[in-house]
Amino acid sequence: MRKIKGLSFDMYRTLIDTKDFHEQAVNEILKMSNAKSVNADEFHKRWDEIYDDIYMSLGDGEFKLLYQVSVESLHQTMKEFGVKGDPEVGVGLWISKYDKADLYPEVQEVLDKLSKKYPIIITSNVDNKDLGFAMLRKKNLPVKAIITSESSRSYKPDSKIFNDAISALKCQPDEILHIGDSQSADILGGKKAGMITAWLNRPPIKKLKQDIPPPDYEIQDLTELLYILL
Repeated sequence: MRKIKGLSFDMYRTLIDTKDFHEQAVNEILKMSNAKSVNADEFHKRWDEIYDDIYMSLGDGEFKLLYQVSVESLHQTMKEFGVKGDPEVGVGLWISKYDKADLYPEVQEVLDKLSKKYPIIITSNVDNKDLGFAMLRKKNLPVKAIITSESSRSYKPDSKIFNDAISALKCQPDEILHIGDSQSADILGGKKAGMITAWLNRPPIKKLKQDIPPPDYEIQDLTELLYILL
């Protein structure tokens, strides 16, 4: 393994704690629609599956904002479960909850320490007008660039967004450590791009999927990076 010279972080559920915002939104959508017979966990799982299927199935040259993917996937899920209502209202309800999002407790200190030795960027599947950016600016994190799926016109695990991150850091792929919570988006994507990867497996601990290449590191908290990198 070559010496690490730059760091790339995923944003949501890696730096920013989204708590159970999606689950809350699902429960409120079903309540608004008076869909008492619908299992919220099954609805939530299916919405996630359709959401992933839509953006992962986009062909070369195709692109949709994540807002569009969210509305389309919720519309399909509601149709499958026989739930009535406006999917745009439901997505708006979900997005509004991100006003309450905050950094995980260790993030500021860890990034401040790491930034003294490494350039840091964020590589995230988000739209450019995402609410998380306003919060990040208020926190004044030592981040040199934010690579979004919208600016890249591609989504993790596609190599294009990772190649944009590599260009921003001006390092070789195997000199960059990408840290994220998603096995498919972050670990598979980072590996495909030739990066070193760290899987952030916050409690409750999950098992590594058999079809995902193993990460170079597995951590439960970002403070573990200080022992790895400093």
